[in-house]
Amino acid sequence: MTSAVLELNDHTINLYQDAELVSSSPGFVLSLGGQTQFGQSAAEQGRLHPINTHNEFWHRLSMAPLTRPLAHYRHNADIAHAHLVHIAESNDFKGDVVIAVPGSFSRDQLAILGGVIGKSPFRAAAMMDAGLFYAMNQMAEHSRVVFADMQLHQFCLTLLSKDQHQVRRESVAVVQGAGWSNLANSLVQVINDAFIEQSRFNPQHSAFWEQHLYNELPDYLRQIGAGQADLVVSITTDKATHQARVSVAELVASLQPAFRRITQQLQLLLGDTQAPVLISERAAPIPGLAVSLQVRLSPLAGEQMAQACSLATGSLTTSGSDVPYISAWRLPAAGVSSAANTAPPRAIATHILLDHSAYSLELPCYVRALNDAAGAPDIAYTPSSSDDDLCVLAPASGDIVIKSASGSVLLNAQAAVPGQKLFAGDTLSLDGGPVMHLIRVHHGQG
Repeated sequence: MTSAVLELNDHTINLYQDAELVSSSPGFVLSLGGQTQFGQSAAEQGRLHPINTHNEFWHRLSMAPLTRPLAHYRHNADIAHAHLVHIAESNDFKGDVVIAVPGSFSRDQLAILGGVIGKSPFRAAAMMDAGLFYAMNQMAEHSRVVFADMQLHQFCLTLLSKDQHQVRRESVAVVQGAGWSNLANSLVQVINDAFIEQSRFNPQHSAFWEQHLYNELPDYLRQIGAGQADLVVSITTDKATHQARVSVAELVASLQPAFRRITQQLQLLLGDTQAPVLISERAAPIPGLAVSLQVRLSPLAGEQMAQACSLATGSLTTSGSDVPYISAWRLPAAGVSSAANTAPPRAIATHILLDHSAYSLELPCYVRALNDAAGAPDIAYTPSSSDDDLCVLAPASGDIVIKSASGSVLLNAQAAVPGQKLFAGDTLSLDGGPVMHLIRVHHGQG
């Protein structure tokens, strides 16, 4: 079994080890002053140096010559290889890894990808359809599902189906121009227009302040996810502080053209049939998207996908130097255990542990920060009267979920999103504070 999984989604290339996220690197490269930067540092300077920044090398992975020169790279495959080397070196990694690939990759791109990985520090044990393994644990309850995921330049819908023998990828629909880059442009334009209307300040007149808005978008989305009806955005220049109040309803309205294209593709994908829609954690924070797709289930975490991929490698057999590509997975025969076929179901948490005390989650729990030097959290069963509650945990349809969370709340060291289920083994923390552990308590023989 291979414990490392590399997820090749250009929104962020994620490296997991033992089902834990250890590295995220967006698909950006910046070549400036003879120096090359990859990932987050390049993404945070894209508006400052647009001519020197490139972010389509994964999306358009090929060996066709670049139309616009970038450093010494000949084609997008060269840049993708350099990005992989950067990720491996940054994490001191070398060796076997499962490659989780979006269903949008073409056969030609998969062939090129095999060559690119073969010359990198990563040694591919297998390539696996990411959507298949994201949805694997959901297929016990559904015969068909659609996995909705966001990439940097497009949106991907993967239809998965199950019969008595296997779970397989049935078909894939891609919505061009509906990826994070496009949605971010729409959101920033609404914020920029609000500044012009309310303070006569135009952030887009300065590449620095325009870049600032793009860099702060993830934080704005966390605030929206915590239930805010509008945002107050501030920019302090060397002359003044400018503020704009931005309506979440206006932000959602700006995304409707993209949402319509996505839902149209979903309808074409399903035809006259119906299937529940699953959504990835990276797509879920987009305001209005889950409602548009009628998502009823909690967002799926990359850690779950990585665990399923790792377990699946335990039963793979390979011949020679061939790297298998998995877009279907055989189900175990009736009565036969198959720990390698899919990740075991995770136990729903029953208690949260803080300072050696276990608090039951049978009733809504309110997590708040105390105003002390240590920044310690507190847990109560009644809401605060002073808006100190940073997170609310509550039962929902047999699960325990995050009902609301501020931007400072982290679940498994990642920003918490309302609707996420809480499992035994998860961790919850307030930014900079101690870690609280989610556990499951068994009573008697149960």
